[in-house]
Amino acid sequence: MMNDTVDMAYRTVEALFGPDSGIPWWAWLAPIFVVVARMMYPVMFPEAAAAEAETERRLAEFRRERDDRGKDSDKGKAKDKGKKGKKAKK
Repeated sequence: MMNDTVDMAYRTVEALFGPDSGIPWWAWLAPIFVVVARMMYPVMFPEAAAAEAETERRLAEFRRERDDRGKDSDKGKAKDKGKKGKKAKK
């Protein structure tokens, strides 16, 4: 059972990276480059990374305020419903 699992993993890795794989060796460089570039982005462009962080912070603050206002208005509606009474007849 364990040997079958190891053999299957070995065949899978060989199919992806081996000489008979359908994916050429140079095609694996693009995803690796993208991952490394994504990690190095704040180091290479600190001003842009700081601006993006500030934008994200402001968006989070805006969403938090919007959600709080939504909750407050729902509470206010519930309070108003309880205060409503019958209109006096003339």
